[in-house]
Amino acid sequence: MANPATPLAYQPALNGLRAVAVSIVLVQHWLQPAFPLGELGPSLFFVLSGYLVSGIIWQYGAYVGAPGGWWPRVRSFYLRWGLRIVPAYYLALLGCALLPLAMVQEHPGWFLLPGANMLMYRLRGWGDGVGHFWTIAVEMQFYLLWPVVLGLLDRRLKMFLGLVAASWLFRLLWSAGVRADMVHLLLPASLDLFALGAVLRLNPSWLAPLARGRYVGLAWLGWVALRLLYTGPAWATPQAIWLAGTDFLTIGWLLRAPAASRRLGLGYPVAQWLGDHSYGMYLYHLPLLVLWQRVVYHFIPEPAGRAAWMSPLPVLLILLPVLLLLSAASWRFIEAPINRAKRWFRYPDLPN
Repeated sequence: MANPATPLAYQPALNGLRAVAVSIVLVQHWLQPAFPLGELGPSLFFVLSGYLVSGIIWQYGAYVGAPGGWWPRVRSFYLRWGLRIVPAYYLALLGCALLPLAMVQEHPGWFLLPGANMLMYRLRGWGDGVGHFWTIAVEMQFYLLWPVVLGLLDRRLKMFLGLVAASWLFRLLWSAGVRADMVHLLLPASLDLFALGAVLRLNPSWLAPLARGRYVGLAWLGWVALRLLYTGPAWATPQAIWLAGTDFLTIGWLLRAPAASRRLGLGYPVAQWLGDHSYGMYLYHLPLLVLWQRVVYHFIPEPAGRAAWMSPLPVLLILLPVLLLLSAASWRFIEAPINRAKRWFRYPDLPN
């Protein structure tokens, strides 16, 4: 069978959902609202990655054990995702080293290799301006692992659901027997989200009746109730399970209801632009906040003045245009040109 003539269909709703996810991250980190939203952005990104990456690997047979000499196709997958993810990441990392940010300077090897999540788990701290890099590390580990996982599970729905359950069990047992804090930084605790993305790609028959707007709304209301009633860690096991299911239903609904995504504005040009530039926005938003804080503390000696300039409105009005320009420049001069180099690493044809 030859490769399909066209790539996987572009889905504006999912690109718009990236815009929503990165906006949630900005609100949480820059504005620090009373209601915590920190886990929403990463969980959405992880389910989206599971859906999109699983589709690519299956379409091009880029998984371990695929018929007809699988290694050249797996190698192409690694090279192509590396071109998309790694250059902008190292650019952001260079900026963090130049600021300088202490955790990057003191532990560079953990950041040069995809190990920031394990470093933060080990140190029990986020690090000034680099706390968001744990998700990038988990994503990189997922990319490295997923061709092997898909080869082992072989599109068997029950196996993917078993992986979801195993991830929840790992989180529960690790929290009870080893450490309860920051367990979500470890890759096994996030495998449920990636696996649920793969389940969406498999499109089981029982999903259609569940992926409806009223059920999605009820799921989000239930998650809000859990967050209000339980004041423990945001990624505690019951909340994590509920949020994973809610993300799953939400993305399943958007995939099946184009009219709903249009009503939500996910296809609007602004949402599409933000979705296209969401990776750069995510990379640079926390180092930019630290830089702003240092500027404020350098030029304004009075505590009241510092507090005023670090309050939500000035932060948003000043940093958002800078972040948009920075992410646009990163896309135009770094990400897009390097991304075009993927044409040199096309997937070999699948055997007939």
